[in-house]
Amino acid sequence: MTPPKSSASVKPLLRRKALPLPAFRPPQLATPQRDVPSDDNWLFELKYDGYRCQAAISGKQVVLYDQAGRDRSEHFGHVAPALATLTKGTLLLDGEICALDDDGRADFRLLKSSLGGKGPLVYFAFDLLEQDGEDVGRLPQLERKRRLAALLAEQPTDSPLLYSQHVAGNGQKVLDAIRAGGYGGIVAKWPTARYYSGGRSTAWLGIEAFRRQEFVVIGWNPAEYRRDAIDSLLLGTFENRRLTYRGTVRADLPLERRGDLADMLAAIETRKRPRATGLSGADMRTARWVQPHLLAKVEFIDVLPDGLLRGAALKGVRQDQDDTAVHLELEGAY
Repeated sequence: MTPPKSSASVKPLLRRKALPLPAFRPPQLATPQRDVPSDDNWLFELKYDGYRCQAAISGKQVVLYDQAGRDRSEHFGHVAPALATLTKGTLLLDGEICALDDDGRADFRLLKSSLGGKGPLVYFAFDLLEQDGEDVGRLPQLERKRRLAALLAEQPTDSPLLYSQHVAGNGQKVLDAIRAGGYGGIVAKWPTARYYSGGRSTAWLGIEAFRRQEFVVIGWNPAEYRRDAIDSLLLGTFENRRLTYRGTVRADLPLERRGDLADMLAAIETRKRPRATGLSGADMRTARWVQPHLLAKVEFIDVLPDGLLRGAALKGVRQDQDDTAVHLELEGAY
């Protein structure tokens, strides 16, 4: 007599139910801060010069979101195949899409051409928010980084996926090294903090590595809403005694100092346009000109290939007669 077959032998094996693609989370943002925290418990990471990007993964399915939650998979798709190899389950990563220059440094100026398919992209992953349905964002920062490092540990050398390394403590030394290397800044992260989705938190602090120097004020642009109000200052330097245009900086000064600035500009106003290298028609359309006897102290991130300042911020102004001594300081201009 043939023994009856067990129910297990005739029923198909139950497959594990696939987890849904993780949903986008409004990203945590760093709170800007000038000074580096001195507590050596802080973790310090490089501030990347790219586009913020969340990677939602479910098996082979990958969706890439920008900071506002828009699907940018078409633009950031260069990194998708590598992300699809990370898990058979689900992941939600936070990081930055960057384009690297020949020295391996993130360069925002290369990013637009790379997004158009003219160059490779890399993804610097710096946080893990979800793993196989688990809300990892509630875990301490250091534990999230430990799990993320384990996920990315076996990547081939040519992989576009890169783990964002950190240094514990010695924040000022880290910032000094970042400045010496020409990078934009650092992010300090508290090791026991959870992920605070959707806003700025003091658990993450953004410290910019600005350069600082003085520039000659050669004119100013009026505000759109009020023609006698100062919107921005036009800046220049003297290179081999020839005036070179360096772009504009917003005239963001405390209210009590704006009147002084207006008086100083009025005292040196001229109808004669300066002969400055790099000054275009667009720059001259609304400008009001001054004699170059006023210096603006400016912080900035770097100098673009066309000689203009990037990320300029006005820190103060003063009068000076020896304006030809002002030249662009590429080294030590912090």
